[in-house]
Amino acid sequence: MEVTDVRSYVVDADWRNWFFVVVDTDEGISGVGEALSGEGLTAALEATTDAHKHYVIGEDPLNRKKINRRLMRYPFAWRAGKLISAVASAIDIALWDIAGKYYDEPVWKLLGGKVRDEIPVYANGWHIGERTPENYAHHAEKAVFEQEYPALKCDPFAHYEYSLTKGQIEEVAELLEAVREAVGWDVGIGLDCHGRFSRRGAIQVAEALEEYDIMFLEEPVELEDREAMAEVNRRVSMPVATGERIYNNATMDELIRKQACDIIQPDLTNYGSLAELQHAAEMAKSRYMTFAPHNPNAGVSTAAGLHLCAGIENLEVLEHMSRDVEWGDEIVEHDFEVEDGSIEVPDKPGLGVEFDEEAARKYPGEPKDSHSLFDKEGALKRP
Repeated sequence: MEVTDVRSYVVDADWRNWFFVVVDTDEGISGVGEALSGEGLTAALEATTDAHKHYVIGEDPLNRKKINRRLMRYPFAWRAGKLISAVASAIDIALWDIAGKYYDEPVWKLLGGKVRDEIPVYANGWHIGERTPENYAHHAEKAVFEQEYPALKCDPFAHYEYSLTKGQIEEVAELLEAVREAVGWDVGIGLDCHGRFSRRGAIQVAEALEEYDIMFLEEPVELEDREAMAEVNRRVSMPVATGERIYNNATMDELIRKQACDIIQPDLTNYGSLAELQHAAEMAKSRYMTFAPHNPNAGVSTAAGLHLCAGIENLEVLEHMSRDVEWGDEIVEHDFEVEDGSIEVPDKPGLGVEFDEEAARKYPGEPKDSHSLFDKEGALKRP
């Protein structure tokens, strides 16, 4: 069996694009992968995929290590770059999908087996509309009581950066108070800071919001400075989580060795390969940290996450988008359902999803200004 073609698809997902890769073989088996595609850079992902597919075509799709090495190391001038790694991730996921279909086995079994049948998840994307206590409470109730999520993550900090005034902290506290009153104290609340604070500001925020029993403080400072992240981690009482913008084990190893967080959050769709993610989880386990993959993505990424997380002993939780565009399930057909706070690990061959290429063509994504995580004032958009 050999690879005959590699095709990419950019799909409109309202406030962002999705990016998918399909890998074909001469035996009629195809696999689908996904790459993290935020902020309108899908055109660059398309160009990178097209420029580098010659490393894949003609190769044995079951020989993932050789293909991954070619993708990650042969483009010397761009080696270790995020675009290279994201495209390699998408292709690697597609190759696992092919292998599972070829052997008629689910990907989790080929990855080495599983230690759990259900993957705990938390909701992202649950809040929409006005940044008010009433609206936060309304959408929190929907995510918890209607969709059965046991935990929620949000960025309630508007456009505030570096440090907050007393009034701004009170404003954020009112939002969290409303969520707590709406869903109770058994539901987890994660705070995503998006690297916006100074060390002093991050510590200030953590201390001020500690009373709301925060399950983790995500990326309180820019992760490029692992020393600053480690200092925040030492000085706050709540767990610190980070790692979504790390895309190789050399950098992740530094983060772990410096004890810069309690929970690592690599993204499945920009880390290069599922094997490297397994390695990252093992490194974290050796330093008593847990693993919570970043996954604000579509159904292919979620499928890969379920299969990967099934075998991770130190798994904390998997991120899951509680709300997305209505055509999402039309493009990626799957059986995933959140029930009592978790999603069952698929048992179908491969990833257990079907990618509808015709449907993907119906909703083409376009690079545009709206495909940014933040608005013009620097506040997180409410997708």
